[in-house]
Amino acid sequence: MSRRKRWVFGTLFGVILIAASLVGIEILSSFYVPAWPARAMNPREPASVRHLATPFKNQPWLADPDNSWGMRDSERTIEKPPGAWRAIFVGDSFVDSRFTPLSLPAAVQQRTEPSHKIEAVNFGVAATDPRSYYYRIRDVAVELQPDAVLLFIYAGNDFMAPNSGYSILPNWVDESPGGALLGLIMPRTNWLVVNRLDLAAFFQSRIKAPPRDDEMLYAAIISPPEERQKRIISYVKTYVYPDLPEEKIAEILSRGDNRFFNIALPQKEGEQEYLLDWMFGTLMSWEARDFDVARSREDAKRKADNKSVEATFSWIEATDRVLRKRGVPLSVFLVPMGSVDPEYVEFWKPWPRAYSWNYVCDEWHAQLAAALDKAGIRHVDLRPTLDGIPGTYRKMDGHWTQKGEALVADRIKAELEALRGGRPIAKAP
Repeated sequence: MSRRKRWVFGTLFGVILIAASLVGIEILSSFYVPAWPARAMNPREPASVRHLATPFKNQPWLADPDNSWGMRDSERTIEKPPGAWRAIFVGDSFVDSRFTPLSLPAAVQQRTEPSHKIEAVNFGVAATDPRSYYYRIRDVAVELQPDAVLLFIYAGNDFMAPNSGYSILPNWVDESPGGALLGLIMPRTNWLVVNRLDLAAFFQSRIKAPPRDDEMLYAAIISPPEERQKRIISYVKTYVYPDLPEEKIAEILSRGDNRFFNIALPQKEGEQEYLLDWMFGTLMSWEARDFDVARSREDAKRKADNKSVEATFSWIEATDRVLRKRGVPLSVFLVPMGSVDPEYVEFWKPWPRAYSWNYVCDEWHAQLAAALDKAGIRHVDLRPTLDGIPGTYRKMDGHWTQKGEALVADRIKAELEALRGGRPIAKAP
């Protein structure tokens, strides 16, 4: 055999071997990866049972299992039920809403007349952003014959980095398989790589806490006041900010008559607040460091780089294009920060540096609303619905309370009725 023939044969054999190996890896991955559409939407495995740590047992809905799609929802079918009007809710933890008895879609559906046959489908995945929303809609939602898609943008953490605007170029690996080169070729393998290597934003946001740290924090919370402070300060020193002096940690956490220590005390009535590990990192990263922050909403204009708004808007605009091609209406809901709730504002007064993030996000919120107006993209600003009403936001994690969710659900119901009737956007009451 000539050298040329050997080279051609070797090349072909190598290509076949690589292709066979890739196919084999994808087949093997299928034994460890959730079925579609779960693997296209959520980097975490669906939980059929959730086990609650001691501090969460007084709110049993926190243990709601996922459906087979990895969502906090009842089981759904790919084919739309006969006669149903299907609305798909896309967003992050504000849609999933684990801290309330009902997810946001379930709260809305509860308010609709059974005769209307509205099917409110939950596509809310915590710790995701507009890029993930785009692929969740493009690759999954449009395949479910939706009559409308509702997209929720939270001002607190949904604004993209200035250099992260819409692009047709995929990443090598991504928590959204449709946005990854590996995901386009080997979607199951992409999910497995993201899940096992903790590459999704949800995994990366967690601190390296000890096992059963929720119970450790709960034990500290329910201990006597003098011991409570020592145990919490020790936790922060050990697991969050080991390089920060204990005196500085104590000074920051004890402000406002020790409200940060006491907010999560067990409640007999009302909604339970929780002291979770990530909250320390958020607070300390602002209050223990010296960098320029916005001192008011007006001052935030110099800090709120509009390139973040432009990047975020580009993904919303791309989502709108996808749905327009399918003839599916899109309604974007702008979710404000807790700064609309007077009780939330009062609670955070002792920590002005941490609270300053609200000013920046409020400015971004206003800029995005203006951009949507200019582009003619249908949207609902939830600020008028919530502004000035106390008790609508949880103080620690910043999500809606049951009261806040109820007000929002009523507003969404009005918008769904307008969408179903083909009417212009319904004005806020």
